[in-house]
Amino acid sequence: MRKRILLTTLIITLLGLVLYSLATTVITYRSLIETGRGYLTSLVLSLDGSGGTDAEAAASLSHAYGGVRVTILTSGGVEAGADRSSRTEVSAAISSGEGYATRHSDTTGEEMIYVCRRFDDRLVRLGIATSSQWDVIADSLPTLGWFLVLDVVFCLIFSAFATSYMLRPVELIAKHPDASVSAKYPELNPLTDILNRQNAEIREQLSVIEKEKQRVVSAQESKNEFISNVSHEMNTPLTSIKGFAELLEGGGLDEETKQKAYRIIRTQADRLSGLISCIINFNELENDELPCYDCSVALIACEVAESLRPDIEQRGLTLVIDADDDFTVPSRTERLTEIFGNLIRNATKYNREGGTVTVTVKGGKEPFAEVSDTGIGIAEENLDKIFSRFFTVDKSHSGKNGGFGLGLAVVKKLCDRAGWRLTVHSTLDVGTTFRIDF
Repeated sequence: MRKRILLTTLIITLLGLVLYSLATTVITYRSLIETGRGYLTSLVLSLDGSGGTDAEAAASLSHAYGGVRVTILTSGGVEAGADRSSRTEVSAAISSGEGYATRHSDTTGEEMIYVCRRFDDRLVRLGIATSSQWDVIADSLPTLGWFLVLDVVFCLIFSAFATSYMLRPVELIAKHPDASVSAKYPELNPLTDILNRQNAEIREQLSVIEKEKQRVVSAQESKNEFISNVSHEMNTPLTSIKGFAELLEGGGLDEETKQKAYRIIRTQADRLSGLISCIINFNELENDELPCYDCSVALIACEVAESLRPDIEQRGLTLVIDADDDFTVPSRTERLTEIFGNLIRNATKYNREGGTVTVTVKGGKEPFAEVSDTGIGIAEENLDKIFSRFFTVDKSHSGKNGGFGLGLAVVKKLCDRAGWRLTVHSTLDVGTTFRIDF
């Protein structure tokens, strides 16, 4: 771009200089001719017509006029026997009394300006040497050469500043991709608008790429964490099964110890089987693309709560159902069953003896469902973690109640996919409420 600007500037300025030089030469030459003619005219007008007609008289006038060439001709234009009447200035003087001419003189070999005036019995012609038009051009060439040198220097400086100024928005974007560029001159506004739009598009694309990168990194970290948690959860029952199996294999155990070992192995095997089922169920949510249909929230919530009532009452808890308002949402029965089942089982698992599990469903303009308990509560620092896979609020309940920390993760995933808002409010030693705004 700098080379193009420099070349364009040079061509334009060089053409300008050449044209200016030609115009100046023509004007100078014409001015020179007019000045010479005016000078000769003033001299010839000062003559009174007296004097001789021979070469001596002409030489005397030439000396008096400072070397001006003087020629005295007869009234018919004859000089020393040579007919000069065909010369432009002589012919004009014969016919009109005065004539002018500029031409090359074969006698002197110079460019001459002639003024000829007619008197009573003779013609007086004055002539002075002058420069030709080509001589004027030649004389101006050294000056023109210096101007051309200065022009090249000027163009180099101008192109450097011009390109630096015009490329400044591009350089600004290159150095600061998030910056907005502007121009002082309105002519550059279209360029800056294009650059700003492209800059915005690049920032948007970079943002998308960065988000995708973070998503990939997060997915990889989540995958690694998932594998680590699964390995940890599986290791506990496998260790128990292996340990008691080795004891049974070694023999020497009484019948009571054997029965205890059998029970522990069966319990841990059931726990391991339940863990695998939970993992399979959790992963199936990723590929669940079955179509939705209108589901009655209150009906499904009541059915799930009633199916879990025996376990709730067996733990010494009271189940309260407040689902008099009914409404439908686009979902599937098994998804809502999974949501309410996990929330109610959690409320049962982490409750206190004699506590209450409350299931509330309300319709209206802002329909919602809540599952509350009067249990141990959740510490504030754990509220952001409870929806993570394999996270349990009270580790002491994990083994006792068979929890793996996947229930709330399933609820969160199902709510997010459906576009429902899931929130939790909890106070330690008071209770917890999970709310879904549909």
